Amino acid sequence: MVQPTFKRDLVVTLLQRISQERQFIQVVTGPRQVGKTTAVQQVLEAWPGLRHYASADLPAPPQPGWIEQQWELARLRSTSGQPVILVLDEVQKVWRWSEVVKRFWDEDSREGRDVRVVILG
Repeated sequence: MVQPTFKRDLVVTLLQRISQERQFIQVVTGPRQVGKTTAVQQVLEAWPGLRHYASADLPAPPQPGWIEQQWELARLRSTSGQPVILVLDEVQKVWRWSEVVKRFWDEDSREGRDVRVVILG
C-alpha cells in the first residue's frame, strides 16, 4: 500500500502564487532540514508547465555567473511563450546573489519574459 505524501500548507500557497500572473519573486526561507526543498519539489511536481530547478549546494560556492547560467536555461525553456518556473535552491551560497537575481528579474520584466522565480535559502 502506498502511503500518501504529506504536503504542508506552503505547497498549496506557493502553487497558487506561481500560478498567478508574474508579479513577485517567491522566497522560501527557514532553518536547515525543515523541508523547504521537499515542499518546493512537490510544487514542481504539481506544476503542469515548464520548470528549471538548480541547487547552489555544491562543494565550492558558485560564482554569480552560476545564477546567470541557470536563468538562461530557464529562458531557453520558455521560448514558446509559456511561463517557466525557475527555482534557485541554496541561493545564499552564491556571492552577491541578490544583486544578480534583481538584475535578471528586472531585465525579464522589461522584456516581458514570463520567468517565475522561487528562491530558497
